[in-house]
Amino acid sequence: MKKKSILLIVMIIAACTKPPMLSTAKNAQEAYTECHEYTEANSYEKANQCFELLKSRFAGTTEAIEAEIEIADNYFRQKDYLVAAEAYKGFAKLHPAYNKIDYVYYRTGQSYLKESPKSIDRDQQYLDDAIHYFTLTMNDPASEHREIAREKWIESRKRLAARSFYIGRHYFRSEEYKAAIPRFEEVVRQYPYLGFDEEALYLLGRSYLKLGNKEKCQEILLVFEQHYPKSRFRKKLARRLS
Repeated sequence: MKKKSILLIVMIIAACTKPPMLSTAKNAQEAYTECHEYTEANSYEKANQCFELLKSRFAGTTEAIEAEIEIADNYFRQKDYLVAAEAYKGFAKLHPAYNKIDYVYYRTGQSYLKESPKSIDRDQQYLDDAIHYFTLTMNDPASEHREIAREKWIESRKRLAARSFYIGRHYFRSEEYKAAIPRFEEVVRQYPYLGFDEEALYLLGRSYLKLGNKEKCQEILLVFEQHYPKSRFRKKLARRLS
């Protein structure tokens, strides 16, 4: 009776114990399938452990290269965006001509964008990186990610424009007009046609007026007449000047 109980326990343990990762994989494809099952089960840490083992055991195969992308994707899925960005960048450095390089560029940009806070009063240090990688994606005429990359490129630039405008307006309201001017100029010159141009021009003109520089204000009115002749801000600035 005692022997039967022991045998039963051993059988239960054997049934519940999974074999080590990739212990039954005969080739790279089987290994990739096994690792990907962890990803599909949302077990991202185990998936990445499995893919790292695959890379070591089946180095040089297409599956090993694809494993690098999925490792980065799994970091992204876990919202470890900076780790994901570094993983994607590492892939791009090793495989610059791979047929999915546009996807890697796009996901790198997306990682940096995700890491950037939406609140414009917080540091936006990663948005320039996001814009860079979205631009690389857009520059690939064969990429199926070009349109979405362009949308994210515009979103990233809007955030930077909003931040510059926010800082400029803060300086303006604090009567620090010399500090406000470069911020408004940055909005107009670097981030045109994103929805901030007209008010930035208006506050730029007012800043110059506050400093007694009517000639600069007149130049800004000419910009309004050339690009935004019907703008309500043009009329408001003209009244201020007169």
